[in-house]
Amino acid sequence: MPLKRGDFVLISYVASVKENGKVISTNIEEEAKKAELFEEDRVYEPELVIIGEGWVLKGLDEELEKFEVGEEKIVEIPPEKAFGKRDPKKVRVIPARELSMRGIIPRVNTEVEVGGRRAIVRSVGGGRVVLDFNHPLAGKTIVYKVKVVKKLETIEEKALELVHRWMPRISRDKLMIKLVDDTLEITLPEDTLLYERLGILQRGIARDIQKYIPAVRTVKFVTSLTLQKPQASEQERA
Repeated sequence: MPLKRGDFVLISYVASVKENGKVISTNIEEEAKKAELFEEDRVYEPELVIIGEGWVLKGLDEELEKFEVGEEKIVEIPPEKAFGKRDPKKVRVIPARELSMRGIIPRVNTEVEVGGRRAIVRSVGGGRVVLDFNHPLAGKTIVYKVKVVKKLETIEEKALELVHRWMPRISRDKLMIKLVDDTLEITLPEDTLLYERLGILQRGIARDIQKYIPAVRTVKFVTSLTLQKPQASEQERA
């Protein structure tokens, strides 16, 4: 049975540029290493997507509705449904001194920030710099090799993945999710106490649950702590 908008799914993927075959993104560790994209601090695993919510490129979001659970396909995403078409109006020529005054030394194909916007330096010469404010992948067709690994069915499964999305370094088996009537109790391990801005993360999790799982009316966070039994004194041991 094909998937539909609103379905919670876990996907694995490899994304590349059609024109040159260069891999630009993947959540598969082996593929990341082959493409020299591997990041030590990233968790490589199937990724949560709620179909139709814009969590992935528009073209892929639409194509996922044609998938079935366990299916793997090659999907081509045209520029207009990926990173957009190239816009010549987003290419500007500015005096090199505008960058040097900001302490920026322009070099071809490097990224710079001008007026709060990022641009790629396309050429430098004659006291002028050509800046391209288009997305680096604008005008490119993106090819996805994507597999729907699993569809999440229960509220507890969906909530678990939403929590894990905010806290990817906390193993799923350390998280406990319990639904009682319309209250969702989320028990976090003591590891989470080391997280900076834990309160902000919890508010983000609660907002996502409110938005994507409307059957839940209340979210309750509990932190699980393992207490050490006090050592007996010499008098008690005597």
